[in-house]
Amino acid sequence: MKVNEIRYSAKAGIRNLGRHPLLLVASVLTLTLMLFLLSIFVIFSRNASHLSKIAAQQPPITISMRVGAENSSIEQMRHFLSGDTENIVEFTEFTPEMNFQTFKESIGKEELWEGFSVEDNIPHTFNVRLTDPGYGEEFKTTVESMPEVYEVLMETEVMKLLDKVSLWTNRIGMIFFIVLAVVSALIVANMIRVAVLSRSNEINIMKYLGATKGFIQLPFIIEGLSSGFIGALLASLTSGLLYVYIQNRFSKGLSGISQGTFTLLPNSTVIGTIIGINLLVAFVLCFVASMLSVRKHAKV
Repeated sequence: MKVNEIRYSAKAGIRNLGRHPLLLVASVLTLTLMLFLLSIFVIFSRNASHLSKIAAQQPPITISMRVGAENSSIEQMRHFLSGDTENIVEFTEFTPEMNFQTFKESIGKEELWEGFSVEDNIPHTFNVRLTDPGYGEEFKTTVESMPEVYEVLMETEVMKLLDKVSLWTNRIGMIFFIVLAVVSALIVANMIRVAVLSRSNEINIMKYLGATKGFIQLPFIIEGLSSGFIGALLASLTSGLLYVYIQNRFSKGLSGISQGTFTLLPNSTVIGTIIGINLLVAFVLCFVASMLSVRKHAKV
C-alpha cells in the first residue's frame, strides 16, 4: 500500500470510532474491565511472589557445629557459606561466647554461671537465610555432610508452604490470563463485526472500484487498535491509582511492625509492568480479532 492510502485508512479508522458511539463505549468499557482485572491479578501475583520470597528468607536456618569443633571445620563452613552467593542471602556467625552471652541475658541470674566452661558446653553456630525456600532440603543435606556439623535446624513446613504458594500463584495467574485474553478478543471481534456489517454497502462499492483487500481491512484494524489503546490506558490508569493507594496504606500500616522488611513492590515497577502488559495484550488481541472479523467481508 502507498503512503497516502495508509494515511487515508488511518483517518478513516479513527473517524469510524464516532459512527457507533454506544457500541464504542460498551466495547471500550468492557475491554477496560477485562484489562483492569488482568492488572489486578498481575499486581497480586507479582507482590505475592515478592512477599513469599521475603518471608522465605526470614526464618533462618541454624547450623550448629559440634562442641569443641576444630577451627579448620569452622573455617570450611565459613568459606562454603560465603561462596554460595547465588542461594544464600546472608549468614551470621556466632561464637560460643556470643551464644553463651545471649543465653545468659535471656535467663538472667549471673551467679548461676560462675565456673561454667563455655568451650566444653556451647557450640559454634551459623544463621543462614536462603533466596529460595525450595532449596532448603538440598542445602540441609549438603551442610550435614560437612565435617563436625552437629545438626541443621530449619522451618521445613513453612518453607515448603511458601514454595507451594509461589508455584500455585504463577499457575493460577497463567490460567486467569488465558481466560481474560479469550474474553477480551471476543469483545473486540464483536465490535469490529458490527462495524463491518453496518458498512457492508460501502465495502461492496469499494470492491467494485478495485480496492485491495488490505485497503479495505486497514481502517477496521486501526479502529480495533484504537479502542484497544483507549481501554489499555484506562485500565492502566485506574489500576495504577489503586495500587498507589494500596501501597501507601500498606506501608503506613506495617511501618512499625515490619520495620521495612515486608514491603510491596515499588510503584514505578508495578505500574510500568501493567502498562506494558495492558498495551501488549490490547494490541495483540485487537489486531487478531479485527483481522478475523473483517477477513470474510474484505475478500476481493
